Amino acid sequence: MTTTPAAIPPGWYPAPDGSGTTWWWDGAQWIQPQQLPGSTNPRSLAKLALITQILLVACGAAGAMTLAIEIYGVSVTSDFLNGNDTSTALFDLYDQGSLVISIAAALATIATAVLWAVWQFHAAKHVAGQTRRTPGWHAGSWFIPIACWWFPYQNISDLWRATGRVRPSWQIAWWLLWLSGNVVSQVSYRVYLAAEDLEQLRVSMWISIVGELLTLAAVPLACLIVRGITQGIVQRAATPAHTLVA
Repeated sequence: MTTTPAAIPPGWYPAPDGSGTTWWWDGAQWIQPQQLPGSTNPRSLAKLALITQILLVACGAAGAMTLAIEIYGVSVTSDFLNGNDTSTALFDLYDQGSLVISIAAALATIATAVLWAVWQFHAAKHVAGQTRRTPGWHAGSWFIPIACWWFPYQNISDLWRATGRVRPSWQIAWWLLWLSGNVVSQVSYRVYLAAEDLEQLRVSMWISIVGELLTLAAVPLACLIVRGITQGIVQRAATPAHTLVA
């Protein structure tokens, strides 16, 4: 195999052995996909992105169920506070439903958070050296206090640019919806824990409803982000900007 010009930027390119596959060029040498630690080829990344989007939809479904149970709770509580006869069984139904849905939502959220981090790590590996932070930071910044308020947004912006695509104008809407939804949900939980009467409990339900609406609005935008960045990486690998000499 002849030496490839070092001026070519790191990235996925057609394999120099004419096999029709894609290999990683790190700026100095060729590395086959199976030899690249922690990396995936573009097709595997696309599958990972698809699973991530499915889990995002699952989170949205769990959020919709949470929204429904909170609306039910507000209705039951309001009837009772207005003097209407309300069976305690209806409150028990709210408590049981809320518990089951909360567990399901927590499991979906944890699974989605982990897979998103894995997807973003591998996406960043594909554009190594073209983002302001390393792939490890792309995954880890989501879980670091204070840094998680801004670093993930910057990292996603870097991925758009590194794949040659313009960052969508609605990305800021996704981020603000995501942040505000989480903040409002945390406020709702604290109000719920401190509630001493039904009126305060109803307030926590209303706050929870607002939080779920904000988070639900962020879900389709999150799916578009995963799909758009992944498509950019796959297309870039299929149609490299430079022709390499084997």
